[in-house]
Amino acid sequence: MNASTEEKRKIMATKIIDNVAKTAAMTSAIFSQIPGMGVTTLSKLYFDMAKELAALFNQELETSVARSIVIAGCENHAKAIFNKSVLGWIPLIGNLINAKITFTLTQNIGWFFYNHFVETYK
Repeated sequence: MNASTEEKRKIMATKIIDNVAKTAAMTSAIFSQIPGMGVTTLSKLYFDMAKELAALFNQELETSVARSIVIAGCENHAKAIFNKSVLGWIPLIGNLINAKITFTLTQNIGWFFYNHFVETYK
């Protein structure tokens, strides 16, 4: 693969990851006070993000593989997920804290996925 193709792929990955991070942060800010809602929403967003990033490598992820990658990404960032869960309950500012943590967390998980695909589909 030439450098130009890799560069384009990374630019597309950045767009995908940033868009999902923005959506995840907004969703977390809105729903952080509703138990279980954040986990359900983020799981779906991360699942879809993994599939979109795999497509950049001309791969279609089976559901079980996508689920495994999402679990691995979340396990790799368990501390941030814990902090998000705990700090999100602080009255008034919890929603903002939760959104900020979720934005960064989602970007980190997105790049975790991307790097996984770089290594897997060389």
